Amino acid sequence: MQAINDGTRTLIESIMMPELIAALREWANSGSGGVLIGGLGLSYHVRPRFTQDIDFLFLEPTDAPEAIPGFYRTTSGIFEHLRTHVQVNIVSPSSMSVPEEIAEQVIVAATRSNRIRVATPSGLVALKLFRFSAQDCADIIALIKTGRVDLSGFPLPPEKLVAFDALVSEAKTDPHPP
Repeated sequence: MQAINDGTRTLIESIMMPELIAALREWANSGSGGVLIGGLGLSYHVRPRFTQDIDFLFLEPTDAPEAIPGFYRTTSGIFEHLRTHVQVNIVSPSSMSVPEEIAEQVIVAATRSNRIRVATPSGLVALKLFRFSAQDCADIIALIKTGRVDLSGFPLPPEKLVAFDALVSEAKTDPHPP
C-alpha cells in the first residue's frame, strides 16, 4: 500500500485506522453526504497516511444534517462518532477561505468509492492552493505525481496558478515517492 492508487484500491483499503473505517461506513450508511477531503481524501489517491479525523466539504454549513444516526454533534460543524469517538469535521468554502466556485467544482467533480463521494486529485489540489502550508505543498506535489491533476476546470486566480506551476516544477525534481 505504499504506491499511488492506480484505481484498483478502494477508499476503505486506503485507510490505516479501523476506527476511521467504522466511522466512515456509518457515515455512508446514514446518507449524510458531503465530499471527503483532507487526509483521507489524500490517502485514497496517493499513499495511505495516518490521520485521526474525517473532513467533509459541503457548499454551505447548513447543507450538513443537523443530526446523524451514530454521531453526536459536539459543536457547529463537528460530529463525533459515538462508538469510536472519531471526529468528523464539516467544512465549507467560507470556513476554509476558498471561493465558492472552487468548492462547487470540487463537489461536481467528486468521484465515488465505498458509497462515499471523494474529491479528485485536482479538487484536493485546488483546495490546498488556498491554505498553502508546508504540508499542503508536500501534499500537492504527491498529488501532481499521480499524473491525474488537471486544474483547467477550476477558476483559480493567476497567483494560485503560478504557485501550482512552481510545485509542478518541484515535483519533477523531487526524488521522494508520492
